[in-house]
Amino acid sequence: MQGIRLSHGAIFVTDGLFTVRLLASGKCGPSPIAYHVLERDMQYESPDKWDYVSESELRDLPDGGYDKIAAEFERIHKILRM
Repeated sequence: MQGIRLSHGAIFVTDGLFTVRLLASGKCGPSPIAYHVLERDMQYESPDKWDYVSESELRDLPDGGYDKIAAEFERIHKILRM
């Protein structure tokens, strides 16, 4: 998994196929925007507005953030039987 953290705290994570969004509030769900689209759009923003997040950083998220993300990917894959 890899991610992009926006300056307001939202994190968008991809498993290479789907994108999940973890909000600063802790709410997690499918992202309304695909990871590769967000990544492309961020190239036009100033570097202080976003940053990449590694898998190790994702695993260190507070309040069970990584578990929420992993559970959401599992749910999506189960629904789509992948």
